[in-house]
Amino acid sequence: MDNKQMMKAITDKVGKEKAIEIVMQAYNTELLTTWIARIEANKPIGGPQRRDHLGDALERVVEVCELTP
Repeated sequence: MDNKQMMKAITDKVGKEKAIEIVMQAYNTELLTTWIARIEANKPIGGPQRRDHLGDALERVVEVCELTP
């Protein structure tokens, strides 16, 4: 499932405004988690290989949405 499909699934479940809010919270969490891990490992933030933080956030939100009936 691509990012648009995941966002549509989330929007269908919780509505547009709530979907934006929870995905942004998940996105911020993904960024912070990556930054903290890199700082703890004494590596520069960024680097040649960038993760798809938005995709990761969408996947996590979809996982949680699928837990509810």
